[in-house]
Amino acid sequence: MSCVRPCIQRRLIASWFFVGCCRDSRSAVFLGVNRLYVPLIDVSRLMCRNLAVCTILMAGGPALDTANSSDIPLVSRISPVISAARATTPAIRVQTDPVTTCQRIATNVAARRPDSTQLVIVRTAAWTDTTATVEIADRSGTGWICSTPMAARLGRQGWRPLPDRRSGDDTTPAGVFPLGTMTAPDGRPFSFFGNDADPGVIAGNYRPVQSGDCFGATPNTTGYGHLRDDISCPGPDDEYLPNIGPYTTVALIGANMEPDVSGDAPGEPPYAAAIFLHRFTYVNTAALTGPTKPTSGCVSLAQHDLTSVLLRLRPGAQFAMGPTDWLLTQA
Repeated sequence: MSCVRPCIQRRLIASWFFVGCCRDSRSAVFLGVNRLYVPLIDVSRLMCRNLAVCTILMAGGPALDTANSSDIPLVSRISPVISAARATTPAIRVQTDPVTTCQRIATNVAARRPDSTQLVIVRTAAWTDTTATVEIADRSGTGWICSTPMAARLGRQGWRPLPDRRSGDDTTPAGVFPLGTMTAPDGRPFSFFGNDADPGVIAGNYRPVQSGDCFGATPNTTGYGHLRDDISCPGPDDEYLPNIGPYTTVALIGANMEPDVSGDAPGEPPYAAAIFLHRFTYVNTAALTGPTKPTSGCVSLAQHDLTSVLLRLRPGAQFAMGPTDWLLTQA
């Protein structure tokens, strides 16, 4: 215990990662998190075994000073990646301050929507941008963990909040939306579909595209916002799914989606139909590489990024989409 107590009593943890090595072959690893204030933690119950590591999560003190700590002769800054350690007491969890833009957005959105546990954040700097950053934010016991950023494309006219949007205006709806669920003509619900095989999604059912799959997108018709079996697919804005190459593997973004679709009856505002997360459309469609095109309102990704996102989605996932400042303050 002599290798731990001096550090704890003097609150020697700050905003860096440190390791203190003890003379008696025991080790005490201290993980400091910037901008946190944590009351002094009594670790008198911790028992360090030979070759074991006791991990204590603390912050809020000055930089580590070893001048008067004879039990800790060696202190060095180390990588934030610390191998998992075996301890004889449960881990101490401390809520961390959000640091990245993704974490700040997730924290603020979740404050307004407490049920949020996983967010697909699609963000830009401005309302008119057509290239976006996509990150998956997962809620943990200590805050939000964000994935590596991915490049995406949006509608060719940028964003518009869903209540202000109309089908055909070439904007991507801004807002917070659930992973959508629809009912196929055979009565089965699905949240994913595609012309390729199911990559192994777990957040909902996957529907392989079938002959006759027509997604209605012609405003103020009964088929608007619904999938029907209609090989002719005659509506001017309707989408015949077997013929759409970028619909390899697709997730439904629940913007104006079943069961309550506005625009499938006369006089209703047609906010949006067929808002999907799908693969890029390339300028050179034959090469499937190189420059990409904006969409008519969907969010598109490179296929490897798309597959990664689809496989990480969990039941209850939500999409938080829009300009960064708007997501932070209003979404």
